[in-house]
Amino acid sequence: MNLRNLHEITALSFEKYMLLQGWKRDYNFKNRKFMVFESSEGDQIAIPANEIYKDFYDKIEGIIYTLEMYFDKNTDEIIKEIITSYYDRLEFRIKSDFSKHGKLPLGYAANCIDGLSELILYSSCAEQNAQPICLRAANSSRDIMNRFALAQTEVGSFVINIDTEIIEGGMEQHTLEDIDVPVPIEHKVVQRIFTAINQVNDVVEQRNEVGNLINNAYVNGITANMCDALLKLKADEVEIDATIRYASAITRKPGVVDKMVLKNNHFYVIEEISKRYRNIERYENAILRGIVYKMKKERVHNEQQFTIVLVAIIDGNFRKIHMDLSEKDYGIANSAHMNDCEIEVSGLLDMTNQRRWVLSNPQNLRIV
Repeated sequence: MNLRNLHEITALSFEKYMLLQGWKRDYNFKNRKFMVFESSEGDQIAIPANEIYKDFYDKIEGIIYTLEMYFDKNTDEIIKEIITSYYDRLEFRIKSDFSKHGKLPLGYAANCIDGLSELILYSSCAEQNAQPICLRAANSSRDIMNRFALAQTEVGSFVINIDTEIIEGGMEQHTLEDIDVPVPIEHKVVQRIFTAINQVNDVVEQRNEVGNLINNAYVNGITANMCDALLKLKADEVEIDATIRYASAITRKPGVVDKMVLKNNHFYVIEEISKRYRNIERYENAILRGIVYKMKKERVHNEQQFTIVLVAIIDGNFRKIHMDLSEKDYGIANSAHMNDCEIEVSGLLDMTNQRRWVLSNPQNLRIV
């Protein structure tokens, strides 16, 4: 039993787990310092009602061994199912010659953390605005990413665990009462990551082709940015077991898990998807943010025309984007220009002419 993980269990997560396993809690038990559960066969388990009590973890260790025999599951699996009552967990087990003893070369480990951070970041971006490529990560996506946390690792081939709280603190009691809670965006981000890896696997297993995949895979799955993030986990002779454990407070059932293995041929497909996405020359609903570089107001065919050039960072490079604006939006852009402020605007980004990128039908222009 991994005793370090044992201390991630709370009284509420244990209660949720037992209730979802079909056990009933005796709420009339006289001693309020204990929770008593009874199975349909009449078996009983008693545990301190709060993890702050000194004997909570001493008691829970013995109970886990009892549940191992009762549920016919190993103790580590039971502990993970209890912990993920209110959390989604992403597990990436890195299997290679250099990770046999639970250690990773520092450079590769840094790439992994960087890649997984970006995987969550750009999955968040896609959940808020599904596009093949996220040209610039929004601050709201970074806020979502920061609600994910690096959890304790495990012994053996190196495992990176990433947790995110699906039910906010104080809301746990509602789930015990079977009150439906809204599905948070963090859960959707986690689901998108599994969908993305599964889409790659479909190509590897020849159930789909890259050409077909990129038509709409980004709607609920993989994007170019997510591809680039996953490629940071690539190394010679490395195989990665990806496991996603979903919070039982959402699934209403403990132990809901999705698993996938990433091998060399998966990374080849991921690289090809990224290349194909980046060959697309027009992006609908592109959101750009940058500085007004140039402004021009002129009369064309007896009509006033308002044009600006925006300098924005796109895919890590500074680009100049031309756009025609309404008089009102031109005024907003002028105000931003005068005060050295950034603006944000959306529209159809046309990159077919590499010397002059154009944003058509600009909308929602605002000063940031």
